[in-house]
Amino acid sequence: MKRIITFLYLLPAVLAGCSEDSPLDEEQYYKQVYIVGSDETTNMGMSVVEIPYNDSVEQATFIAIATGGSLNIDRDITVTVEEAGTTPIDDYNFKYLKADDVQYRHLASSFYRIPDNNVVIKAGAVYGQMPVYLSPASLHCDSLYALTFKISSVSLPDYITIRPTDTVLIQSYTFVNAYSGTYQLEGYYYERTDGSSAGDSTSVTATRMLKAVNANTVRLYHLAYAESQDNIATYGLTLTVNEDHSLLVAAWDDLAITDGGGTYSPQTGVFTVWYDYERDGTSYRFSGTFTESDS
Repeated sequence: MKRIITFLYLLPAVLAGCSEDSPLDEEQYYKQVYIVGSDETTNMGMSVVEIPYNDSVEQATFIAIATGGSLNIDRDITVTVEEAGTTPIDDYNFKYLKADDVQYRHLASSFYRIPDNNVVIKAGAVYGQMPVYLSPASLHCDSLYALTFKISSVSLPDYITIRPTDTVLIQSYTFVNAYSGTYQLEGYYYERTDGSSAGDSTSVTATRMLKAVNANTVRLYHLAYAESQDNIATYGLTLTVNEDHSLLVAAWDDLAITDGGGTYSPQTGVFTVWYDYERDGTSYRFSGTFTESDS
């Protein structure tokens, strides 16, 4: 009987304790604001963004600002973002690239604009975004461009603070168009004499990366030669898609292309290509298809 009485005596106190606010209703950590992707454990603080080439229209991207803590913010905050200059890019090149690699460089101000450096994150939200608009038409496909960003201030510093570590985001850009991507090559080439075949053909199969050069042109490597920086001048060629989907075939640099043509099918994603070229005084013709690989 004493045990029962004791339990009944304690029960109201237990129930009263359960009715109080849970500790999880209060912030368990502390609130911070940071740029998404600026953590050096995630690709060394670099975010790579695909930008479509366009001859006349700006292309939009953004950086994301996030809040951290055990609870979402319960009031609006305004975060001011500023550019962090060239030093983070120089540091990245020094730490992660070899001297003979293509180096990242700061994108010139004439190629981008940022309408507003203030990002409002609404109460209850986790993220806010700052738009960045690029004009990529004349940017070179082989150059590595980047911008850098850091948070300079937050509107309620007594409520939420700026994360003190991994503070700078390097946003870099890779360029694409409607035709760039991975393709499967099926084709053949043969020697030509007086405009006709002079012997047996040699088949070629390979996976080829078609790299955007501008809005309508892609670059690829001749036959199945290695897709390396060293081979661009010697074996690079371009395919330009005209309005009627016919193709203009041209050498990128030293490859001796004398004629060429073909078509692109937007329905199937297939390039049908032929071109004549010379090597060591001998004329050859290549003919084949490039079929876009499934994503």
